[in-house]
Amino acid sequence: MEISVNRALKLVGEVFPFSWSGMLDDIEFNGATVHFTDEASLNGVFSFDGKAFTVSGNFTGHYFARCARCDLPFTDVISFDFSERFIRSGVQNDEESYEYCGDSIDLLQAVTDNMLLNLPLVNVCSEDCKGLCPKCGVNLNKETCSCSMVNCNSPFSVLLQLQNEDKEV
Repeated sequence: MEISVNRALKLVGEVFPFSWSGMLDDIEFNGATVHFTDEASLNGVFSFDGKAFTVSGNFTGHYFARCARCDLPFTDVISFDFSERFIRSGVQNDEESYEYCGDSIDLLQAVTDNMLLNLPLVNVCSEDCKGLCPKCGVNLNKETCSCSMVNCNSPFSVLLQLQNEDKEV
């Protein structure tokens, strides 16, 4: 995921477009593995201001996920815009910039960091997913069960009763 910046080093202030598509390796995130199901795409522009590069773009990719409610697998899409600054390696770097060497910039770390910021903490296959029955484990999207949803031993059963009472709390 590299872009050649050789021409931009000579043309300060010029804006150059770039695009990339390809497969990404799995990423470990939040105790799970993000596995991409097909090619991801990255489109954007970059420019050199005489000291550093500013790279802006849009990333789109499809990844495999498991629903946090019903535990079924599904494919989800992640799409985000980003803008990052790149400073030559060895030059005084601030904590908000990435480094580059030579006449190319490797965007993988910057894109990965932005991806991790944009991935949902919990994946849900659909907003109306009913999940699994907490007692018998049946998928409530596909069938119904006869389990009572009120558990007398649960410390939260009082809250469930309040919810069912149609009173403002």
